Amino acid sequence: MSSETLKSEETLSDFFREIWAARVFVSFGLFCGALIALGFMALAVPHQGAKMVLAPASPMNMAAALPAGEKRAVAATNITNDMSFTRFEASYKGSAVAGLLLRDPEITAGLAQDKAFQFSKTEESWNPEKLASYIARRVQIDPVGETSLRTFTYLHPDTTFGVMFLQRLHNITDGLIRHGLRKDVNERIAYLNDALSETMNPDHRRAMTDLLMEQERLKMLVSIDQPYAASVVVPAAPAVKALWPDPMLVYSAFIVVGGFLGFVVFSIRNFKQEDVFARLPVKDVKQQDWFLSESGNSNEKPEEPRKPLTGKKASQKKAKASKRKKSTPPEAAE
Repeated sequence: MSSETLKSEETLSDFFREIWAARVFVSFGLFCGALIALGFMALAVPHQGAKMVLAPASPMNMAAALPAGEKRAVAATNITNDMSFTRFEASYKGSAVAGLLLRDPEITAGLAQDKAFQFSKTEESWNPEKLASYIARRVQIDPVGETSLRTFTYLHPDTTFGVMFLQRLHNITDGLIRHGLRKDVNERIAYLNDALSETMNPDHRRAMTDLLMEQERLKMLVSIDQPYAASVVVPAAPAVKALWPDPMLVYSAFIVVGGFLGFVVFSIRNFKQEDVFARLPVKDVKQQDWFLSESGNSNEKPEEPRKPLTGKKASQKKAKASKRKKSTPPEAAE
């Protein structure tokens, strides 16, 4: 089995063994993460939460005591109110609402106190667009289970301002919706009155009369000094404790990240200290032609057969042999 296969089959015990080997770096990372989390909590400005529970406004419903034609008008009015609540959910973070909020000096003074950290700079030059973006980020409207109720939540360092801001936001948004509907209803009533005075057909007059009664009822609802689109179920109240920052989340996140970074540093350091040549691929060395495994000395090179000399070297060798014979005495030759 190759070394790569063994490395790929590391067990959980091997992983914990590596963590134990990196305990110094991991402990240092955990300690640094705890220090950073402590500094974060010390510099962060706690934000209290203000909550309000809303529901679709219920119009006066007298359908049981009305004729069939007027029952249809009341049903249409109820549908209009459901649509008005949907309109409220989409309108509270608009520029029109933000522009009316900025006319209140208490709102601008409270917004100047909102900052995430003690060293953060607060926004001073507010305009409707900036405030609308601020409301979209900081004010949340969430459903309550499977019901039609909605929870209005706003975070701010000052709980008193948070409660007041939610109340003003609800009143202005609902007032704008009611004002727009009142304007539309008055135009419809004026048109139906003119058309009714010019129509002589009894059926047409009856249908226009039903429409006119529906608009008169809607005008009455938008003229009453009560919430039209969203009614308050639970008034705005401050939260018991700060919702941001969450100490459990902050300490857990920074400590875990610090320990992980410590383990990463240990792994990089350990990788650099390993022998680089041990990671190179090992190649098989071919046996040399002169290598004889049977011989006693494996490093001894066998003698090669001598080849006959030719050419200049052969003539030189013959001349040396003849000189050697001449220089030899006769007695030695015998």
